[in-house]
Amino acid sequence: MKVLVRPATHLEGVVAAPPSKNYTTRYLWLSALAEGESRVVNPADNDDARALLAACRALGAVIQEEAGEEGKDRVLVVRGFGAKPRPVKELDPGNGGLVLRLLLALGLLLPEVTYVNSYPDSLGKRPQDDLLSALRALGAEVADRNGRLPITVKGGRPLARREITVSGKVSSQYATALLFVAPLLGGLMIRISDGLSSPPPLATTLQVMAEAGVTPLADWERLVFTVPAGWYRPGHYRVPGDYPAAAALLAAAAVLSSRVTLTNLAANDRQGEKAALTHLEKMGAELRRTDRGVEIRGGQQLQAVDFYGADAIDAVLAMAAAATLAEGTSRFYGVGNLRWKESDRIGDFARELRKAGVDVKEGQDEFWIIGNPGGYRGGVEIDAHQDHRLVMAFSILALCTKEGLVINGAEHVKKSYPAFFTDLTSLGAVVEELD
Repeated sequence: MKVLVRPATHLEGVVAAPPSKNYTTRYLWLSALAEGESRVVNPADNDDARALLAACRALGAVIQEEAGEEGKDRVLVVRGFGAKPRPVKELDPGNGGLVLRLLLALGLLLPEVTYVNSYPDSLGKRPQDDLLSALRALGAEVADRNGRLPITVKGGRPLARREITVSGKVSSQYATALLFVAPLLGGLMIRISDGLSSPPPLATTLQVMAEAGVTPLADWERLVFTVPAGWYRPGHYRVPGDYPAAAALLAAAAVLSSRVTLTNLAANDRQGEKAALTHLEKMGAELRRTDRGVEIRGGQQLQAVDFYGADAIDAVLAMAAAATLAEGTSRFYGVGNLRWKESDRIGDFARELRKAGVDVKEGQDEFWIIGNPGGYRGGVEIDAHQDHRLVMAFSILALCTKEGLVINGAEHVKKSYPAFFTDLTSLGAVVEELD
């Protein structure tokens, strides 16, 4: 799908941040791994969540949807399969990297399962070698294509060891996948080697595991996590608002003369992308918390500010889009794992920005944006490379062009934020679907 995002001068209104993609995935997975009935309130309804729900149902979970109190919230009632997933021949993770990795680790409990590839130019290109090496070390047989899909795992046998090392250089999701399944395997000690590319998501994993009655012993200094044998108890989980999605709307408001309020954002939330608020303030936007939520007033001249992205990796592209309009050069560093996301979020992103006239330089694990406060002509077509974060970032840039931008592959925004264009339009932007 192609959309034309037209230039804008002003955004105004109130929008509720969508439910968190990362919390939704974790709470649904916890509920599936528990025996008994759990309730997940206000879950995200995006492509990743739907792929995980389909896989959980195939594995034996019974999932029903209900209306919440006074019909305000959507509720998913999940009766999990616990440590006894139903044997299946195939599982399709959609385009979800975390979904795939959770399902791969579950392969340790299954006799034989093949993970198929629906997105050869996106998830199909993402490496899984580090997790597959850990699965082999634990005793599973694994057949793969140079670490990429399709992948077959043969498990269902006693573990070969109780201590395992997995690299954290490319992604923290490998450790997250092992942590979740560890209690059902009889307990594991998990050592993370090569550093940890993004600590906050792993902290979220530990938090939600503790909510379900399993508390790993965490040694953050040595990156060693010890998970006891046990089981997850069913629970009642409320999904918070999504700070990565909020970062995109806040950035859009920051680059224009705007007054926008985002609701459904908890002040005490642990999502690393909450750092986007502080970053936009440093750039010159006015932000404050009110009884309604986070209010941002844009229109001031933004200034370039360096951004350390490792702790807020899913907000990097939105901040980079804002930086295209800032005075000076912005550096985004500690972001090397962006190259292994749905797209190469450094190389592909830079290539498409240049089409729009943005001056951008890239290194292996960092990049620089040389801003132009005067804006850009636009009038060109940009490829989103099947990546929802690129779709949102290019939409922000399009608002500050003279002729707008055509974004090819705009449908991929549904992976995390299906209502993105609807919400952006409600604030005053003009978005036209072209085919």
